[in-house]
Amino acid sequence: MKRLPIGIPIVASLAAFILILLALLAGSRPGFMEEYDLIAFNTSGLGQNLINIGNDNDEPTPTDSSLCDGIGGFLGRTCTSATAAIDSLQSDIADRVNDIGNEVADELAERLGIHEFYSLHALTICEGDYAPNATTPGADRNVTECHKGFTEGYNISVLLDHGLRVGPYRLTLADLGFTDELQDAIDTLNKVLKAFAALLIVAVGFTGLSMLSSIAALVLIPRHERKAVLINLILAGAALSFMVLSGLVGTITASIATDKVNEKGDDIGLSSSMGKGYLIITWVAVGLMLITFGYWLWQFIRSRNGKTMDPRGPRKYARDSEESGAYGDRPNMRGVQFSRSRR
Repeated sequence: MKRLPIGIPIVASLAAFILILLALLAGSRPGFMEEYDLIAFNTSGLGQNLINIGNDNDEPTPTDSSLCDGIGGFLGRTCTSATAAIDSLQSDIADRVNDIGNEVADELAERLGIHEFYSLHALTICEGDYAPNATTPGADRNVTECHKGFTEGYNISVLLDHGLRVGPYRLTLADLGFTDELQDAIDTLNKVLKAFAALLIVAVGFTGLSMLSSIAALVLIPRHERKAVLINLILAGAALSFMVLSGLVGTITASIATDKVNEKGDDIGLSSSMGKGYLIITWVAVGLMLITFGYWLWQFIRSRNGKTMDPRGPRKYARDSEESGAYGDRPNMRGVQFSRSRR
């Protein structure tokens, strides 16, 4: 079987290190990879339960067209035209009321003193508003500030409550209907995300060491192949383990938290969504690290069977040559008798 080039683990570990590092640093400053969040909270509708202006589901009641049945001639045509005009007027009024409701929804967060979204990244919490507005499909995020989540906590209720208290209405989350169950879910999310961030940091460290060790193997393999293979196998295995663990914790936590917040926060206008971009780069990095680990595991098995990675085969060093010349080429003197010279 042909030898696999050592460039495979070097390229794979380098790509994995870049991706997992980006996953860690996403959101480290306003606007930097904002779309690669772990979970995002939409607070633009928070407090809509306090008002009841316009509803997209409110449909105008159509006028009963049967009223004109049985009326013929000019009067019948006049009745039909009047019915259609009334229906059109009702529809226009409903649209205007819905537009008013959307305008209120867009300005509600600002009026309350909070932002329209809060996104949770590996190390930070970023906040800002949607552009052009919160009700526009696919609206962009304008990040205004990012807070240190790993050191200060990922509890968005603290940020929301602070914004409400210093806002013009001096409200609290309890005033908006923030339940204990919803608060417990956010508190649990805060604790789990700290453990997740710690695992991710360790994963980045081991991935970087695995990359450097793979590069160093180019020099070490000719003289210390077995040691080099074993060290690379251990580092790649550790990096893969922490990457998978952090990936599972992040994915499962974001999924459960999203469902819980959407279930408990729907009544007060709070919703959340899981970040797909983050999940993609994380699991692609896991796949690349799996390739690196698989390569070194294969080379470790080959070395146990006496095979080498060096295409020139086992090398004989200078010391071996000297020993061979000193002992291996010496003629067999056993059985040879020497005659003692006589004077």
